[in-house]
Amino acid sequence: MENWIEYIDLKFSEYEKINSHENKNGFYPSRIYKINGTYIEFEFDGITKLKKIECGKYWTINNAEYISKVKAVFEQSKNNFILFLQTSFDGENETKYELKFTPENIKKLDRFLKLPIETGWIEKLYKYKNGAYKIEIENLSNEFEINNCEIILLDIAEQDLPFVGDKLSRKINTFFIDKFAKKENIEVEITEVKPIEDKKTNA
Repeated sequence: MENWIEYIDLKFSEYEKINSHENKNGFYPSRIYKINGTYIEFEFDGITKLKKIECGKYWTINNAEYISKVKAVFEQSKNNFILFLQTSFDGENETKYELKFTPENIKKLDRFLKLPIETGWIEKLYKYKNGAYKIEIENLSNEFEINNCEIILLDIAEQDLPFVGDKLSRKINTFFIDKFAKKENIEVEITEVKPIEDKKTNA
């Protein structure tokens, strides 16, 4: 194998019932794999460089597909190369998210992919007065460590064209809800993002 496309195709050929398709609508082509409500997307800059790798939860309602408000992305400096972020469609454009095709980087990718392939994670979506304001991420399996984290949610306008103080304002709002709001007014939705798991078995 001499490039990412060959390596990734071979890796996912081991799994039963996995769906895959290519997306060439963006600036960089991508390949998406889906099974068990979990997706993994690879964005390519040529065949020997990954521009971005991400994974997350998806579901289908009335033939329309939806994805979770957060995702896990590959990031060079993080524990097990995992960083959780709020889902957006224009982000992760820095070199720390990229991965060139080398033997050492294959090991890094495999370490990151252990999360969506073998272990999964838990998402706790917090709502106050029907408005989602934060998500907490927790381990689903003790076999693989992720850094439990809290993601304070921004609306679309705040993500695309943030004003000075938008994030601070959201943090303050979250603090006051958690500290002073009546517990019966806070709703928590818990979602398990399941791993792909199912490998093909030899007959």
